[in-house]
Amino acid sequence: MRLFTLFAASLAAVNAFQQHPFTVQDRDTEPSFAPDTCPIDTISCQRTDVDPCCSPKNGLLVLSLQWDTRWGPRDAFTIHGLWPDTCSGKMLPGAGCDPTRAYQNISSIIGATDKALLSELNTYWPSNKGDNNWFWTHEWVKHGTCVTTLHPRCYGQDNYAPQQEVGDYFRSVLDLRAKFDVFQALNASGIVPTEPETGRRPKNTYTLVQFKQAIRAAWGVEPNVKCIGRRLQEVQIWFKVRGRDNYYPVDPWGQDTCRLISYQQKSTK
Repeated sequence: MRLFTLFAASLAAVNAFQQHPFTVQDRDTEPSFAPDTCPIDTISCQRTDVDPCCSPKNGLLVLSLQWDTRWGPRDAFTIHGLWPDTCSGKMLPGAGCDPTRAYQNISSIIGATDKALLSELNTYWPSNKGDNNWFWTHEWVKHGTCVTTLHPRCYGQDNYAPQQEVGDYFRSVLDLRAKFDVFQALNASGIVPTEPETGRRPKNTYTLVQFKQAIRAAWGVEPNVKCIGRRLQEVQIWFKVRGRDNYYPVDPWGQDTCRLISYQQKSTK
């Protein structure tokens, strides 16, 4: 019975490590890490023998961009999140990947060191429920803690400032939104927001094919497009990572929920 118990405990530990490749003690017991030793051409999800500081262990990620007519600039999609998945496309645990870094005061952490970043978050990553700190905290705990290349150990000996990875995560997502500007990509293909219409089945619509062709024309891959009824909700672009943080788009792993798409003008300024 004792041998069985020890075997079960060992198996549980292995499973826990596979989901959470770092543990609470890592930053004290792991050997120091030198970021400049990472190969720059490693592609996420291609090898299993790479240090998770050098290439994201959860190496398939989706950037989800929202179109909510009540929030954000009139000429920009706002951010829902950047979500790491397993290399087989499975979602990670809903509680995130590191309870020791489940910080609850994201706006305070960022505001204390980078007020410009905080201002940009308020513009391009607003909560549609009106509580930005709650939204950012949720996204950090559930998704940010699963980006293995942002674990404190990955900064190298003596180069880590407490909670530094929080700002780095949000900065990287904002940069991705700016680089993959869905509003401008659609606009370049003649897809522009239309006059507002009431009801769940507005007639002034685009097709899913038009949206997919516009994104493919911009970046060589198709997105997933999400709707509520016919109303556009989100455009999602999938990524893998070259090296530690060079995100490049790949074909989608998710499902579309639109056929006809109502893409209406925002009521914001």
